This record gives sequence, structure tokens and C-alpha cells, in this order.
Amino acid sequence: MTRFGLLRKTLREVRTSVIAVALVMSLMAAFVIVLYPQFEDSLAGFDEMGFYEGFLGEAGTFASPEGFLSAEFFSWIPLLLITVAIIGGTGTLAGEEAAGTLDLLLAQPITRRRLVLEKAAGLSLALLMAALLSLPGFVLGKLLVDFDIGYLRIVEAVLNMMPVTLLYLALAIWGSAALPGRGAAAVVCIGAVVAAYFLNTVGAVVEVLEVPRKLSPFYWADGSHVMLHGFDPLRAGGLLAVAAALLALAVLSFQRRDIASGGRGISLTRLLRRQAPTPAPANPGAH
Repeated sequence: MTRFGLLRKTLREVRTSVIAVALVMSLMAAFVIVLYPQFEDSLAGFDEMGFYEGFLGEAGTFASPEGFLSAEFFSWIPLLLITVAIIGGTGTLAGEEAAGTLDLLLAQPITRRRLVLEKAAGLSLALLMAALLSLPGFVLGKLLVDFDIGYLRIVEAVLNMMPVTLLYLALAIWGSAALPGRGAAAVVCIGAVVAAYFLNTVGAVVEVLEVPRKLSPFYWADGSHVMLHGFDPLRAGGLLAVAAALLALAVLSFQRRDIASGGRGISLTRLLRRQAPTPAPANPGAH
């Protein structure tokens, strides 16, 4: 295996997903910015609907550029990046194992630790590229209309999506290393994303969830906080620290894992063969 060969292989495997997500993000960025001036005067009425507080973040109002961009872009666009992270992360180990290619990779002069870390690096780079490719959409939108958020704050808000994305990427890689198969890892990751996302959004309007809400990574990844106050290294650093811990667990789990040649998944063909009746042996004395 050549130097950075795994990284390049990982980038090739997710390039279609990255391009698709980047295109959607860029188009949505331009659309949201161009749309804002058309509805700026009528957006204040939405502030009376408490349900939207979880999407507005610290901006607190739809009528502000920060609140509108937070609700219409940064409240849900990170979920697209996280989806790519889960698909790629669960495929790093369990996916390779199910395809019967993991033992071939490990037959190369490469350690298990390097395999995990280089695949994680490749996926992280792909996700960063997808996030940054949304910036042309913001530039196009600001060229077409007057939108009162500077380019620097927009770049900071885009980069602010990465820590929470990398956290769930690390969780997906850990699930891929520790759980029986890719399906189980995907279920755990999707469940964790859904629970954390709704804890953050519902916790903004339900008083009893005000404190538990702070356990959600999405609470600390609030895009409006960055647009209002600038990039927060403490919030980003905390999320990245959790991601690093999960990645370390993934390395440990993978080093202890027994590799199943041909995968651990249940094969329908094998199942049907097991259930098929065994033909009776021929009677050599019969005429």
C-alpha cells in the first residue's frame, strides 16, 4: 500500500456523495440569501411561534439575517454532512468486512491503527471539501442582494459545522469497528443523531428540557452563535475532543476485532440453502 493510498481510496469512494451534497448546499445558500429580502418585513410574525426557537438559535428572531440564515440553512444543512459521515464511517470497516475486502487490505503492510486513522482522515477531508464548496453559493447570493452578514462570519459559520460532523463521523467509525455489522452501526448512529437533534430543538421550547438540552452536540454547534459572536474555539474544541475520544475507542475496538472473511452479514442465499430440504440418497437396489 503506497503512502496515503488509503486516503485517496477513501476520497474516491465518497466523491459522488460529496459532490451531490456540496451542490445542494451551494444552491441552498444562494437561494436562502436571495429569498431573505423578499420576506424580511413579514418574517417578524414567525417569532410568535415558539416552536421555531430551536431553529433560530441565539438569534431569536426570523427578521434578522442571522436568525433567517440559522433557521433556513444552518439548522438542517449539517444533517446532510452528517449523513455522508455516517455512510462513509460505517463503510470504513464493517462495510469493507461485509464486502470481503477488509482482509485484503490488512494483508498489505499496514497496521490496523493506520487503516482507521487514514480512512478517518480521508473522510474528514472529503466532508471539509463539501462544506467549503457551499461558499460559492453564499458569494453568489450576496452579489445579487444586500445581505447584512459579512463574508468572514459566513466562513466561520460554515467551518463551525465541521466539529459536530466529525463527532458523528467518529461515532460511525467506532460503531463500524465495535458492532457486528454495518447495519447495526448505522442504526446506532442515526438514533444518536435523531435523539440529539430533537433534544436540542424541543428543549428550546420545553422548560424541563432546558438543562438536558445542553447534552446535545447540536446545542454547541449553533450557527447563529458564530454569526453573532464569531467562531468559538471552546465550543468547537469540546466537540472535537469528544470526536477524538470516539476515534481512539474505534482504534482500540478494531485492534481487538476478529475479522470475518466475506463479512458478518446474513446472506439470504445461505439462509435459503440451510432451510432447503436435503434430497434423499438414491437407492442403488431400486429398478
